[in-house]
Amino acid sequence: MSYKESTSSDWSTAQSVMNLSSDGSWEPQPLSSKVKVGTPPQKPKVINNKRVFIIGNGESRIGLDLEELRDYGKIYGCNLFYEEFTPDALVAVDERIMHPCYWSGYPIENVCWFRDWRPMPGEAYELLTDSSIISGDSTIDMSKYVYTNSRNDSTEFVMHGQNIDRAAEYEKEVRELDKNNVIDESALNLVFSAGIYTTWLNTNGDKVKNMGAGSFPPEFLKEYLALYRHLAELALHNREGAPAMNAGPSAQLIASLVEKPTDIYLIGMDIHSYNDRVNNIYKGRDGYMTETGNVVPSANFLAQHKDLFTLFPQIKHYKVNQYPLGTDVINQEIKEWKDTPNLEYLTYAEMIGRLADGAR
Repeated sequence: MSYKESTSSDWSTAQSVMNLSSDGSWEPQPLSSKVKVGTPPQKPKVINNKRVFIIGNGESRIGLDLEELRDYGKIYGCNLFYEEFTPDALVAVDERIMHPCYWSGYPIENVCWFRDWRPMPGEAYELLTDSSIISGDSTIDMSKYVYTNSRNDSTEFVMHGQNIDRAAEYEKEVRELDKNNVIDESALNLVFSAGIYTTWLNTNGDKVKNMGAGSFPPEFLKEYLALYRHLAELALHNREGAPAMNAGPSAQLIASLVEKPTDIYLIGMDIHSYNDRVNNIYKGRDGYMTETGNVVPSANFLAQHKDLFTLFPQIKHYKVNQYPLGTDVINQEIKEWKDTPNLEYLTYAEMIGRLADGAR
């Protein structure tokens, strides 16, 4: 099956009625609820600010000491990465990750790039909470579908969500095609889970940056208009993911635009899986399949990273593996990336050795 990300046409709005409890479940909360304190602020000190490490969440990076990288360049992380490490920038594209991240307080002091993060005035809130907006059934109980933080004195909010009726129709189609029940229930629940996520914004500001409805931040359109047009053209030619890419490639694109680096190291970008089950450090967490979930098809990741290698020929890219090439399905040369002159493979040990030598 295809794991398709929602587009801006799928986003909708609803009333603020739920909150995330300390044990990870959803429960009603009074408006006086407080958000928890985020992780420590990002550290600006680096030796080489033209080098960027993009940290994916493949299981091959388990045990890697990421603190070693801080003095060698900027670090960009994806999705729930912020719960274990504070990168220079966090990139997230799914509402089930972005909103809880904001509720935690993390973006108040730390740079985050969120997809289609567009504040709306609080005065519009009541107008946008009618249940008919997200379902043909205007009598639907919204308390089952809405997740949010406390408003307090906030004057602006952001909303994302999956239309209930559209999700149900798509799930029915996929189940009819999956006659042999190959698709795991946790995969279906993730892809077709309807819900509305609302965040009331901190009145004193935050460090969230909007990457737009795709993966290309609007603030870079003027400077990189030709590059954006190329990505848009790929989308017109049915290249799924362009210009709205997965989190890892999105982080790679944003880092390329923001930092203008000479070198990018891709770490934990496993692309494939050791078996037919999902390969992700955070499997089983909110926004992720459980450990029984189907492996995520690699086609989008392969195409999106390859597009970025091509679009930024001046940047040297390194895919960093745990072990030497040929060790197993993860630690191998990727055939779809052959004949890419600005790509090189390194082991973790080789990377650290080169960084240490270059820093002296």
